[in-house]
Amino acid sequence: MMGAPQEDPGIASSSKGGYRIGIDLGGTKIAAGLVDIETGAVTHLRRKPTPVAAGPAAIINDVAEIAAEIQALANSEGKAPASVGIVVPELVDLEGRVCSNWNFSIESIRTQIEDMARLPAMVDSDVRAAAHAEARFGAGTQHRSFIYMSLGTGMSYSLVIDGKPWSGANGFAIHFASSALALPKDDDTGLTVANAEDFASGKGMQLSFARRSGALPKDGVRSLETLSAGGDLIGMRVIDEAAEVTGRLIAQMVNVIDPEVVILGGGLGCSTGRYREKLEQHMRENIFAESCRSIPLLVAALGESAGVVGAALAKPPGNGRQTIKATA
Repeated sequence: MMGAPQEDPGIASSSKGGYRIGIDLGGTKIAAGLVDIETGAVTHLRRKPTPVAAGPAAIINDVAEIAAEIQALANSEGKAPASVGIVVPELVDLEGRVCSNWNFSIESIRTQIEDMARLPAMVDSDVRAAAHAEARFGAGTQHRSFIYMSLGTGMSYSLVIDGKPWSGANGFAIHFASSALALPKDDDTGLTVANAEDFASGKGMQLSFARRSGALPKDGVRSLETLSAGGDLIGMRVIDEAAEVTGRLIAQMVNVIDPEVVILGGGLGCSTGRYREKLEQHMRENIFAESCRSIPLLVAALGESAGVVGAALAKPPGNGRQTIKATA
């Protein structure tokens, strides 16, 4: 059961701007809305495909148009937004600068949106923003520490302590499956090097199925669940392998970080069926401390809204969120 929203001294009170625009700029779609930062309620929700093929200028223009539309509606209701927050599936440093271009090259998005929307703009990594939203209004409200795992097209995470996402020294503490790992081969002929995200993410699972069957699944990962439920051996194998790899990785994070709970988000993370069953099985089997194997495994409470709400909660550049004060 969720409790009241956690207090956050960095969030403005209603009298100082209780509404902000939150924009979740993803690799496939843009979701945006007006967020009441006291309650997390989202209104004027908008969605549209991300025009990745059209290039950065088209993407930024679409974000600006959506922000302007929501701003006009909010102003007409006497709910003028104080700022606009944008979250992206990229590295974002402590100054709010986009520092990678895995999905698109939008390093100048903050300043451009500020100029176009005439509102202060903030940028953050999408997984950190979603974790922040879950800490304030969702599944993490009752927990001092948790790891939020975003499992979908890609794989990322955020550690939350006392309601605040841990940004790290540079703002880049979002990876857990992106680097290649090396282990000795059974025949002692060398090392096996593999990147977990390449085949355990939603994108990787689809490509793995295509390599083995000769065709991509018609409806993405959802097709794999349907196929496996019908006894399709390739679908079952792809799901089982991806779930085992991810479950083992989450167990390793529990071993290293020792959080109160694990919260799963993203399309895969919020799914039910064989994938969830196998992931939980392998996670619990590989947690080292027997007393920790019953750690709660929760599903994100805010769903798709987590990114939009988290974007609205994004802090100004130089937010210093990496500083966590321990309490007695």
